[in-house]
Amino acid sequence: MAATDHPTSELLDPTGSEQTDVPRRRRRGPLLLAAGVVVLLVAGLTWFLLTRDSGDDLPYDPETALAVEDFGAVGDGRTDDTAAVQEALDAVEPGQAVLLAEGKTYAVSDVLTLSVRGSVLAGDGTLLATDEERSSLTVAADDVVVQDVTLTIEDTSRRFDAFEQQRLWLDGHSGIVVRDVTVRGSAAAGIYVYGTTDFVLDGVQVSETEADGVHITGGATDGQVIRPVVRDVGDDGVAVVSYAPDGDPCARIRVQSPVVDGTDARGISVVGGTDITYTDISVSSTAAAGVYVAAEGSYDTTSVDGVRVEGGTVSDANTDSGIDHGAVLVYSGAEGRTVEDVTVSGLTIDDTRTDASRWLGVVLDGGGTVAGIALQDLALEGDGPEAEYATNDEDADVSLTGITREGEELPDQD
Repeated sequence: MAATDHPTSELLDPTGSEQTDVPRRRRRGPLLLAAGVVVLLVAGLTWFLLTRDSGDDLPYDPETALAVEDFGAVGDGRTDDTAAVQEALDAVEPGQAVLLAEGKTYAVSDVLTLSVRGSVLAGDGTLLATDEERSSLTVAADDVVVQDVTLTIEDTSRRFDAFEQQRLWLDGHSGIVVRDVTVRGSAAAGIYVYGTTDFVLDGVQVSETEADGVHITGGATDGQVIRPVVRDVGDDGVAVVSYAPDGDPCARIRVQSPVVDGTDARGISVVGGTDITYTDISVSSTAAAGVYVAAEGSYDTTSVDGVRVEGGTVSDANTDSGIDHGAVLVYSGAEGRTVEDVTVSGLTIDDTRTDASRWLGVVLDGGGTVAGIALQDLALEGDGPEAEYATNDEDADVSLTGITREGEELPDQD
């Protein structure tokens, strides 16, 4: 194939720490099984467990929760509530919660930090950052839960990249759970996970960021990202990124049922990492590739070993004519770095920009290598490039099986 443009990348590169996830305990009511009604009670319990809203399980005792108003917060969206909210976060005890009142907006002009192990920040209130350069809500302790809150920001002027500008920053530690949190706007990434272990992001919604929607980096490990929804973000939708200077790569990250709609770069990405899995993806309207797996020399990322992208859809990929990615791109662009053991399977790919070089691509650059790349059971539908697959190295270890275009099977390649 003709020479392919170097894939563009706008990734963050700070330095940081480590964290983990503690699943919420479910409360179970006692089962009083009387003679003659055992079957009815068991059936009723089964229905309850399958249909109840997990959001009804509070990770704290409401009776002991602290209201930020008790520390002087006003919540009118204009009064600077920074000191009051931080005082509440400092006063909380392990197992206790700080509550933001529903319908209230608390304007804050500086970084807020949750630093008490086992504490909770919850409620249906909103934290409005008024200074883009000091706009982070930072989680800096083990076993913290952040649930139901909304994080917004006043107008941003440009893209920033420091820790203090990530709208929600998980700063190392372990056992952190972020559930049903909404991020609308950020000077950098929406949710930035650095060096965190055993973490859970569950039902988060992120939009209108200057950088990635969800950015996982700094050697973060053993994380679950469940049903994230990312829309209209300034870089990748959900990204796992491992920079070589940070040491060990991110590992054992599972992203389930992500929805990514509208990015200025890629949809889902692994740029350096080990044992990373995305399942049941829904990716649409991406400036660059919908699915991107890479080792990048320009950003000094680690190699890739063990990536699975399994099932879902990619629509309207690579809309930016200045970026030549196609819908799915595997890229190795650094001397001594390898992208290996990568399988992308079970996707329906609709409508890729027609003047891109290909729908599916494997590109090597700068002395990088690939091994064990499998593109399988991919259905190409609608408008798209003439070439279904292209590579700049015909000897690359790549297999294509079960690829169809408009229902017609294409020859397998090994």
